Amino acid sequence: MSELTTLKSMMSTFQKLNSLFLSSIFILIVLGAACMSNNDAIISTVESADSNVEQTSNVTSAVTVSPKNTISPEDTNIPDSSPEDTISSSEITPIATAITTVPAASNNQSNDKPIGDNLPQPISEKLTPAAIVAAQAEHLANLYEKTVDSVVFITANTQMGVGSGSGFVWDTKGHLVTNYHVIQNAGQSTSSLTVKFFNGREYRADVVAFDPDSDLAVIKINDIDHELIPLPMGNSSETRPGEMAIALGNPFGEEFTMTTGIVSAVTRTLSSGFSSYSIPAVIQTDAAINPGNSGGPLLDMNGAVIGINTQIKSSSRQSSGVGFAVPVDLVKRVVPSLINAGQHSYPLMGISGNEVNILLRERASLPREILGAYVNRAALGGPADLAGIRGDSSLTGSLNFDGDVIVSINAIPMKSMDDLIGYLALNTAPGEEIIVGVFRNGSEIAISMTLGSRPTTS
Repeated sequence: MSELTTLKSMMSTFQKLNSLFLSSIFILIVLGAACMSNNDAIISTVESADSNVEQTSNVTSAVTVSPKNTISPEDTNIPDSSPEDTISSSEITPIATAITTVPAASNNQSNDKPIGDNLPQPISEKLTPAAIVAAQAEHLANLYEKTVDSVVFITANTQMGVGSGSGFVWDTKGHLVTNYHVIQNAGQSTSSLTVKFFNGREYRADVVAFDPDSDLAVIKINDIDHELIPLPMGNSSETRPGEMAIALGNPFGEEFTMTTGIVSAVTRTLSSGFSSYSIPAVIQTDAAINPGNSGGPLLDMNGAVIGINTQIKSSSRQSSGVGFAVPVDLVKRVVPSLINAGQHSYPLMGISGNEVNILLRERASLPREILGAYVNRAALGGPADLAGIRGDSSLTGSLNFDGDVIVSINAIPMKSMDDLIGYLALNTAPGEEIIVGVFRNGSEIAISMTLGSRPTTS
């Protein structure tokens, strides 16, 4: 009996072990299937992620590349010595960018759905070259219709003859912005300014104020009998070479003309032609601008002003593909001053200098990493001189190469004299205290300086 009992006990134990073994096998099978499923999901995610990188790159490019065309027209009354803006866009093929908005996921969508499934496909797969060109043409046509009512054709009748140029609406009070050289002889009793809009309406205009240093002027029309639509102001500091730009103006008297091109450069320093000072951060463009375009707006692809067309570089006084526009960041500082105070006050450091090039670096034994503005002279009694900034010790035209190098202002690196001129004009004001970083005798020091005021150019 005891043996039988023992046998039954052993059989029971065996059954339990067998059941446990089979259960374990089943669990292992389930776990194995789950692991395989998870592995597949990981692979899918990685592939999707790779795809997302490409698509994200395309989307980013589409947003960033938002093109802008540039044009710098000139007026027919500009002296031969004054450069004119010109751009030839015949060889330029602008690129329109289509941006697809990624739809937000609904509450019913699974959170673990690959992100790539929600991103737009690469633009190249959705738009053909013909479609891109057609989209751009449609956009430019709409942009023209949207902005042309804000552009004016200016005629100046003076003792020197009749000249013409361009301008645009600044505000609803009748203020218009143009170049100084468009109206420079229009302040005489025998002269008169006429302003014509795209709708055919014409008005007499008076000169409010002008600034020869920037080649800017404000005029005003009275007895307005139609709505004035000011153009929106952009940011020239955010404008980049390669972006598209659009110029509106009246080249050779051909009223309300649109031309397009690209921004060729954004950090040019250009003589105004009417003072000893330079216009900073000038926009260079290859958009077609010619005499008569001066004072007209240079727009981005959204219709915002990024510059005012002012000069061209051309021996024939016709478009050569090298035109220039006063940057709108300077316009936004100068024009309100002209309207409210009748003039604009520029900050003054009181130095003359050169860019640190390889020759100067070698002669002055400057480290390779040192860039900035070498101080040739610090005007006696000027802000720089009073602050302790040192110019070259030579009293003749030949330098001794022992002057200070300005490497920063308010901790902002100055890579050249152009950078310094631009920073002062666009970011500081007379009476403002700045911190000047100076490289001297092998080390950099910080010097506090109170800026003066530039003499007014009459």
